[in-house]
Amino acid sequence: MMSDNKQIDEADLGVAGKLTKAFITSPLSIILFFAMLGAGIIGLISTPRQEDPQISVPMIDLFVEYPGASSDEVANIVVKPLERLMSHILGVKHVYSVSDRGQGIITVEFDVGQDMNASIIKVRDKMLANLDFMPPGARQPLIKPKEIDDVPIINLTLWSKSVDDGQLRSLGLELLQQLEKVKDTNNGFVVGGRKEIFHIDAYPGRLAGYGISIQQIAGTVGSANVSEHTGDIELNGYKMEVYSGDFFQKVEDIENLVVAVKDGMPVYVRDVADVYYAPEETEHMVNYYTGKANKTNQKATGEQAVTIAIAKKFGTNGV
Repeated sequence: MMSDNKQIDEADLGVAGKLTKAFITSPLSIILFFAMLGAGIIGLISTPRQEDPQISVPMIDLFVEYPGASSDEVANIVVKPLERLMSHILGVKHVYSVSDRGQGIITVEFDVGQDMNASIIKVRDKMLANLDFMPPGARQPLIKPKEIDDVPIINLTLWSKSVDDGQLRSLGLELLQQLEKVKDTNNGFVVGGRKEIFHIDAYPGRLAGYGISIQQIAGTVGSANVSEHTGDIELNGYKMEVYSGDFFQKVEDIENLVVAVKDGMPVYVRDVADVYYAPEETEHMVNYYTGKANKTNQKATGEQAVTIAIAKKFGTNGV
């Protein structure tokens, strides 16, 4: 009777039941279990982890220069026509623009999921097919693509009570160079602080006395601050590249430039202007404040600071 029940039970198991019974009684089940467990652990370790899914949201900036034009002229003559052209491209979601004196930026945002390379080609083809509308003097727009991975994932702020913003910016740029050497990091930038630049303050009275214009000084300084490849020299089977000129390294390099000749005597830049090296005018201001949650002894109430922002490479682990 028991044998009959056993035969009936096995007959009623069906395909799924027999397969389950085989796995329960088979010694390979333990091996398969640990194999799947190992595969799961490997997948957990190797799968990129980040706060947002890896998506494609192409954004393309068009930089256009129109020297000498006001911001209104740039907007009405160059930027707005470009906006209309870009908005006609298939897959474009939004078009933004910013106009300034002598230049403008048009940002083209595509729908989620659009291919970046295809989007660049669309923008480039549309622009090249309509270059005839560009006014005389306006330069061909520069195309610069951006993706979601260009958004910084880490922001670091440097602040000090004793160091000025110019020195903080220099320190931030040095630190950024070191951070960009870290594996899987992308481009970064520094916000805040003033750049150290050469200033030339001309004396109107001296310029008039020598018959020199501001444009002459600008032209002389601009043409001298270059380093050009002038040719190659071959000697005994060795090839050496030759460069002429150099970039300015110190104030004296500018002061000693000859800007004109008056009564047979050279007129130097130092004769008609003061030259000095100092921070530029403030464009972006960053200040640091400590809140109630601050547990250190260092308190900050609006101290000068700079922020270092750095992004990650496409497809890498964001965590």
